[in-house]
Amino acid sequence: MRGRAPLRPVRFLVFMAIATVLAAGITLFPGCATPKGAGKTDGAVGSAGTAPSSGVEGTVFVPAEGVYIYVYRKGADPHGPADVILHAPTPAEGNFAIDLPPGDYVLVARRRANLENSGPMSAGDLRSVPVPVQVREGRKVSLNLLMNAKEDTEVRSFTTPKEWTTAVAGKVSDPDGNPIEGARVHVYTYVQMSERPKYVSERTGPDGKYLVFLPKGGTYYLAARNRFGGPPRIGDLYGRYEEGSINPTGVVIRDGERREGIDITVFKVW
Repeated sequence: MRGRAPLRPVRFLVFMAIATVLAAGITLFPGCATPKGAGKTDGAVGSAGTAPSSGVEGTVFVPAEGVYIYVYRKGADPHGPADVILHAPTPAEGNFAIDLPPGDYVLVARRRANLENSGPMSAGDLRSVPVPVQVREGRKVSLNLLMNAKEDTEVRSFTTPKEWTTAVAGKVSDPDGNPIEGARVHVYTYVQMSERPKYVSERTGPDGKYLVFLPKGGTYYLAARNRFGGPPRIGDLYGRYEEGSINPTGVVIRDGERREGIDITVFKVW
């Protein structure tokens, strides 16, 4: 028993050290800690008595209702797929709130005439200018966004200029040959088809037919999908024009030519 007596002070010191570490809020096992900023939500409200979460809140003006807020990380293309989209459009008051981890972002407000939260912007749709914001820990950035009508006819607007006579057309269908309604055909200029599409068709009707006008002849790569923006998700309909190959098949079109019969089969993503 005499040989064990010196261990008691050691046990006491270890116990006091652990208690001190826990009281200071230091994580003893980092692998078990919740990642900072994990599980980000849009518009979530913190529990009473806790420190305010970081993010952005504000109001949209003219119009206030039916507007979606899009969040991009600093340096991202504010015309491409957003990192975060407000889960529901703004109410009549135009108020919105989005929880975000600390960092630099760019916010854009958009309201399409068809009231969808994705898809090409057309002349007459409403949007704000991209607004950079810096979100700090435990703080909400207050922001007012003013909407303006889209009047430009840049390629990214997907508005077909009257002088464009080159076109590609066809049908979007499922593996059984049934026409797909509500799909869009995306046109790319690179075989990788990983960049933002250069041109996008209107949504297909009940007959599944589409038509895309192009500025000039060339080699183009086509994909059809029922959702615009970002990579295909589980449950989406997606397919590329392949002509039986595992790789996308380039569609060669001459200036002023209208290529018909470029049909695309879409499959459900799993």
